[in-house]
Amino acid sequence: MIIEQTELLEGIKGKIETVKAMLQEQKGQNQDLNVQNEALQREVQEKQSRIDELEERNQKLSLVKGILAESENSDEARMKINRIVREIDKCIALLNRS
Repeated sequence: MIIEQTELLEGIKGKIETVKAMLQEQKGQNQDLNVQNEALQREVQEKQSRIDELEERNQKLSLVKGILAESENSDEARMKINRIVREIDKCIALLNRS
């Protein structure tokens, strides 16, 4: 009876050690994934910043194209300039709130 209990206890200890080892492995994997996640988030932010920059550049190029275009497109250029002025006014209003 005592031998059976000892064997049972040893079996439980072995399983506990196995679970501890698995826990440590999972913690390591979790830490690696967190590092990878942070790197990917930084990359996404950089890409989003680049997208915003390119969109702004595209707007500017469209505006220049509209200004340089024939007089038929003058209305389109004026509309774009007005839109940009409104955006600037909104930004100034937001800055004034601070």
